Amino acid sequence: MKVQLERYCLKKNLTQGGIDYFHSAFRDYDGKTRLLYLWNQNIEGEMAQGREPSGYGYGAQYDSGDINNAIDTGNRRFAEMIVPASDGLGGHGTAVASIAAGSLPEGQRVSVRGIAYESGLIVVALKRSSAGSGGYTRTIDIMEGIDYVLRKAIELKMPVVINLSFGTNEGAHDGNTLFENYITDINGIWKNIVVVAAGNEGDSRHHVRTQVSEDSERTEFAIGENERNIRVFIWKYFQDEFETFLNTPSGKRINITDSVTVSSSRENIDNVMVMPTPYNAKQLMEVQIRPNVGADYIVSGIWSIEFLITGSIKCGVVDMWLPTLEAVGLSTGFLRPSPDTTVTIPATARKVLSVGAFNELSGSMAAFSGRGYTADGRLVPLIAAYGVDVDAAGYGGGYVKKTGTSFAAPKVSGYAARIMEWGIVMENDENMYGEKLIAYMTKYAAGIEGEQMPGIRQGWGLI
Repeated sequence: MKVQLERYCLKKNLTQGGIDYFHSAFRDYDGKTRLLYLWNQNIEGEMAQGREPSGYGYGAQYDSGDINNAIDTGNRRFAEMIVPASDGLGGHGTAVASIAAGSLPEGQRVSVRGIAYESGLIVVALKRSSAGSGGYTRTIDIMEGIDYVLRKAIELKMPVVINLSFGTNEGAHDGNTLFENYITDINGIWKNIVVVAAGNEGDSRHHVRTQVSEDSERTEFAIGENERNIRVFIWKYFQDEFETFLNTPSGKRINITDSVTVSSSRENIDNVMVMPTPYNAKQLMEVQIRPNVGADYIVSGIWSIEFLITGSIKCGVVDMWLPTLEAVGLSTGFLRPSPDTTVTIPATARKVLSVGAFNELSGSMAAFSGRGYTADGRLVPLIAAYGVDVDAAGYGGGYVKKTGTSFAAPKVSGYAARIMEWGIVMENDENMYGEKLIAYMTKYAAGIEGEQMPGIRQGWGLI
C-alpha cells in the first residue's frame, strides 16, 4: 500500500545554517516545494521588515508561495536572494531533513529517499550568535523554534514530528534544565512527538564521574594545542561540603570553590558558582579557561581538579563534563573518562524519543553514540537507528554520506510520521502520538546482538 502523507507536517530544527530548498529532495513530482513554512531566525534589517512571524518579532517567515517563486528563478543563487536559507555549514540541515522526508528524484537510487517522503515540512533555520559560519545556537532560540512549529501545526490541524539533531553538555544531564523541562512540558500540547539525537560523545572522553572521599585522587584532563576557550562543568550535590581546586600545568593551585577570577601571564581563569535553582537542586561550578591578553591559545598540557573535604559528605558523587566535540579538539579530554552518561542535552529530557546510532558495517552500536543512563538513572537512548554512512541530500545538489546520531534521529522521525499518519490521519488511532507512540516504537524495535536489553547503548533496540 502506498502511504500518502500530504496532510502531514514534519518539522526539522536546525542547529546552524538552514536548508537547500532548491534541492530536488524537497520538491514534489511537479517540481513544487514541499516546505509549508520556513522561518529563518537570522534575517535582519530591511529583509526582515514585514516578515517577522507574529509573536516573535525577529527573523523572516516564508510560505510555500514565496519558496516556489524562488525556485521558479531556475537559479540557486537568485533563489537565495528571494528566500535566503543558506545551509553552507556542511549541509547539516539539508541532510537531516532529507533523511527524514526527502523525495526520490527521477533516476536516483531508492536509498536516497527519505522515510516520510511525501510529508510537508516546516523548517526553522536557527539563529546563530554571530554572523558568518561561526557562532553557536542559544537554547532560547530552539525553544522559540519549537513553539513556532507547534503553533503552525495547530493552525494547519496537522500532527507533527519535531526532530532535534542538536546536543550540548551544558547541564546536569538529569532532565532538569529549563530547556529540557520546556521540551517535556510540550508533550501534552497538540498531537506531537519530539525526537532527539543522543549525541556523539560516547568515546569523546568528555565526561567523568568521581566519588569525593578522603582517598579521592585528582581528576586529570588534557587540554590540547590551539584551544581558545575551554569550559569545565562540575556538578555536585548541594548537601556535600568540600572545597574545589584547579591545578594548572605550571603547578599553580587555584581555589575555585566560590566565584573567582584569576589572571596571570599565561592564562585567564573564571569560575562561576551557581547555587540550586527552582529547576535543579544540584550545585554547578563552571570553570572557563582562556588565554591571557597577548596569547592566542590556552596553555596545553595536563590540568586537574581536586577536592578537599571540609564538612559533611552525604553523597559525594560529582559529575564533570567538557564541551562537545563540535567545540573542542580531539586531544582535549579527561585522562580516565567515564563513557556512560554521555547522551547530550536535550536527549536527557523526559517524554522525548532519544536516538542512538547503529553501525550497519560492523553490526554493532557506533562507538561514538552517546550512552546512558541519565545522571538521575533513566534509560537513554530509548532506540537506535542507522547512523553511519547514511545517504543524504548534499547542499548544492547531489547526495552525500553522513555519520552521527544527528543522522540517525531523522530516520526515527520519518518512521514516527508514518505511524502517526496511519493512526491519526487515517483514523485508526487518534491518540497515536507522544508517550503512546514512543511505547509502540520501542516495543517493536529489534534487539542488537551482544547488547544488554534494555541497555545504555541501544535502549530498546534498532528500528
